[in-house]
Amino acid sequence: MKRLLSVLALSAGVTLSGCSSLDSMNDTAVTDESIAVLEQAINEQTKDAEVAGDTVPQLLPPPIVPPLDIQTLGQASEERFDVIADGLSAHDFFMGLVQGTDYNMIVHRDIEGAVNLKLKNVTVEEVMQAMRKVYGYEYRREGKLYQVVPAKLQTEMFQLNYLDIQREGVSDTQVSAGSVRDSVSDSGSSSSDSSSDSSSSGSSSTLVGTRISTKTSANFWVNLKQTLDALISGDGRRVVVTPQTGMIIVRALPSELATVREYLERAELTLHRQVVIEAKILEITLSDKFQAGVNWATLGEPSAGKTITLNQVASSISADGLGGIFRSAFSLNDFTAVIELLGQQGDVQVLSSPRVSTVNNQKAVIKVGTDEFFVTAVETTTTTGTSTTTTPSVELTPFFSGIALDVTPQISGKGEIVLHIHPTVSEVEDQQKQINVGSDDFSIPLAFSSIRESDSIVRADSGQVIVIGGLMKSENSDQNESTPLLGDIPGVGNLFKQRRSVGSKTELVILLRPVLANNDSWQKELERSLQSFERLRADSVK
Repeated sequence: MKRLLSVLALSAGVTLSGCSSLDSMNDTAVTDESIAVLEQAINEQTKDAEVAGDTVPQLLPPPIVPPLDIQTLGQASEERFDVIADGLSAHDFFMGLVQGTDYNMIVHRDIEGAVNLKLKNVTVEEVMQAMRKVYGYEYRREGKLYQVVPAKLQTEMFQLNYLDIQREGVSDTQVSAGSVRDSVSDSGSSSSDSSSDSSSSGSSSTLVGTRISTKTSANFWVNLKQTLDALISGDGRRVVVTPQTGMIIVRALPSELATVREYLERAELTLHRQVVIEAKILEITLSDKFQAGVNWATLGEPSAGKTITLNQVASSISADGLGGIFRSAFSLNDFTAVIELLGQQGDVQVLSSPRVSTVNNQKAVIKVGTDEFFVTAVETTTTTGTSTTTTPSVELTPFFSGIALDVTPQISGKGEIVLHIHPTVSEVEDQQKQINVGSDDFSIPLAFSSIRESDSIVRADSGQVIVIGGLMKSENSDQNESTPLLGDIPGVGNLFKQRRSVGSKTELVILLRPVLANNDSWQKELERSLQSFERLRADSVK
């Protein structure tokens, strides 16, 4: 197992390095060594899985008696019978239940009530469980002995493994056109009573814009305490939660303790669900034929039952409008094939290949870029005295340039994944703004930000590829050409020069593939990493 974990760390490290260039991995020796380690890990994991099914039975001595069918043995050991009770006292019912069987019964003297039931083909244990659920009679079992006790308050300790942390996350996407504010103030004073009054009025208006603010808050232990208090509220009940040790102490009735136990078991299963999210952030410089954007309809059509999630120009494309080649790329979950198909419509550049693992309902953030400080406010303070002193005060604010991706998954018990996805690609430059105030001119350095981002919630199955596109950008550049020597002649040189404006369009495409993290998925990830190294070695040999 230690060997497997080390190899998984190696595989994850190699994948995480996808944010940088692969030119540094041309060393054939390193590639061959990585392939050997991955092959050994896959073989060891396969052998470990086969030991329980094949090797262990061979190492054991031959059985003395023929093997017994477990289902038949269980039916033979647990006698089944019909039970009918009509107004029978609880004490007499329990004592008569084990009559003629191998079980023993002790009934507390405080057990009261009448029993009415009709059951067919049941065992003693099934009858006792039914009595607990319907009538609330609590019992304990020790081998062949049943003890029926009154339903009194009891104390039980539960263990729940979870981090003692509080997390808050905000994803903000805003499109604003600015705001306008008018302000008028009047002031007056009276010397007769040394009083002054002032009044001001103003109005503000915000131009039409759009804003999506997604907030997440995780304070698990506080929410758990509130939930348990609601489940077992009543006299004498109490819940004590110690997040540092993961211990939960509950004092309640046996039926309420059973409810708490079931709730905690299900909650722990939900909390520990984990997903691995692999992403490719691509920038496509569109060719002349596709200046309107990537034409997804020319890439293929998936077969019936396949789902492709697209978020392009605020609309989704039906799976019936795509052809066969596109289907194979997505059904195989192969990013390389998708990139090759997109390359038919322009030059594809992989900006980043982030990969992150996160548990259920927890935000994961990947950020690759730089933070640079820009001037956002300038104030001056003038002090007069024997000499006038002006002190400037500058406020600096960091602006991020690069790629950021935050993802929040919700994983159902059936393996369906709902993702909140917020990718951002930003570029920030410094620019000078000239502002005229009265007779004064001010030159203020400001940040010029170019942002491409989206905010969406999608549903996907494990291993399904999600596509987010339509984030386009136009760029214009001037190209100057001239005839050598003749273009440098003063006066007539312009006759031998040519100036033209060249425009280009780029589209940002984001591919995501969520995979549920379990034993099978780690095995598949090892195999995928091995295939990647083998392709890398084959390319280096060419």
